[in-house]
Amino acid sequence: MDFGKFLWGLVLAILFLYALIAFVGNASRSQGVKYNWLGVLLSFSTIGLAIYFVFFRQL
Repeated sequence: MDFGKFLWGLVLAILFLYALIAFVGNASRSQGVKYNWLGVLLSFSTIGLAIYFVFFRQL
């Protein structure tokens, strides 16, 4: 496994998790805003799977 690619994947995964936690925190505090939570879940899942497959599974 290429260590540089793995390291970049790790950095992107940490940033992705930070963005996910920040979004959920801000969305839970906002009043009167309705989110399409299925769409949000699918979007974050797609990005997470792309990071996983490209950087960790080396596809």
